Amino acid sequence: MVKLFYYILKRVSLSILVILGIIVVSYILVYIAPGNPAYTWVGKPTGPKAAEAIKLAEKDLGLDKPFYIQLYNFIKRFFSFDWGISIRFKQPVSVIVMRSLAATLELVVLAYIIALPLGILGGVYASLHRNSIADKTIYGIASLLASSPRFWIAAITVLLLQMFNINIFGRVSTSYAISINVYTGSYIIDSLLNGRIDAFIDAVLRAMPPVFLASLYPFALTTRIVRHALSEELHKEYVRQLLSYGLRGRHVIRRYALRGVIPVLAQIQGISFAYSVIDVATIENVFGREGIGVTLSKAILANDYPLIIGLLAIVSILFVIAITIADIIHMVIDPRVRI
Repeated sequence: MVKLFYYILKRVSLSILVILGIIVVSYILVYIAPGNPAYTWVGKPTGPKAAEAIKLAEKDLGLDKPFYIQLYNFIKRFFSFDWGISIRFKQPVSVIVMRSLAATLELVVLAYIIALPLGILGGVYASLHRNSIADKTIYGIASLLASSPRFWIAAITVLLLQMFNINIFGRVSTSYAISINVYTGSYIIDSLLNGRIDAFIDAVLRAMPPVFLASLYPFALTTRIVRHALSEELHKEYVRQLLSYGLRGRHVIRRYALRGVIPVLAQIQGISFAYSVIDVATIENVFGREGIGVTLSKAILANDYPLIIGLLAIVSILFVIAITIADIIHMVIDPRVRI
C-alpha cells in the first residue's frame, strides 16, 4: 500500500510539472507568433487614432508589460481558472474552453462506448481462430482502419450523405439549441434533462456519423492489442494446466486468460484516448460541430492568443491525465510495475 501511494504521488507530481511546462511552451509559441492581438481586440481600426487605440488595448490586455511578467501573471491566473477574455468572442476563455471540451468529449466517450466492446470481441475471435481466413480478415481491416486518415474518411462521408440530401451538420438543430436549457454542454444529455425527446433524437442522429468515424481508431487498436496479447496468454503453461484439469475452454479464457490482457489494454487505452481527442477535433471541422477543433481554428484565424493557449493547454492536460490514469490502473492491476 505504501509503494502504491508513493507511486501515485510521483506520477501526479510529474504530471503537474509536465502541465506547467506545456503551459509555458504554449504561451511562448503564441507570444512569438506573428500578429498583434490588440489590433483584433479593438476591431482592426484604421485612421489617425488607430495607433493610440491599439496601445490602449495592449495596456488593457497586459501586453505592454515585459514578457516574464506576462508569463508569470498568466500562470497565476491559469491555476485560479481565470484564463482571460477571448479576443474574438469577447467571452471568458474558461467558459468557451469548457463548452468546446464538452462537445468534443461527447463524441470521444460515445466512440469508446462503441469501440471497446466491439474491439475486444473482434480481438478475442481473431485470437481463437489464429491464421484462419477470419483472423486475417479482421487483422487486415483493423490495420487499415488504424492507419487511414479519419479526416479524409469524414470528408468522403459528408459527400456521400449530401448526395442523398442528408443534413448532419452541427450538433443539434438551431430551433432545439435555443429552446433547451444547457447544463452539461452535451446536447444529448441536456435534451434528456429538459425532457425533450425530439431534441434528443436530433442530437443523436447528428452525432452518429462523427461518432462512428471517431470509433474507428480505438476499435482497430483494441482489436489488434487483444488479438496479440490473448494469443500470447493462450500459449502460456498455466492455460494448458487449467485445460488439463478439465476446465472448459471458454471458462479458462473468460476467467483467466483475459485477465492477463487487461494490464496491456489499460495502458494502451490511455494513449489511445488522448489521441482520439485530436482525432475528433479534426472530424469536428468536417461536420461543423462546435468542439475544440472548430473553436481552435477560429481562434487561430483571429489571433486570439488567450483562447489559443487555453485550448492547447486543456488538450495537453487531457493527454497527461489520460496517460497518468492509465499508468496508475496498469500499476494497480500489475504489481510488477511497482518493483
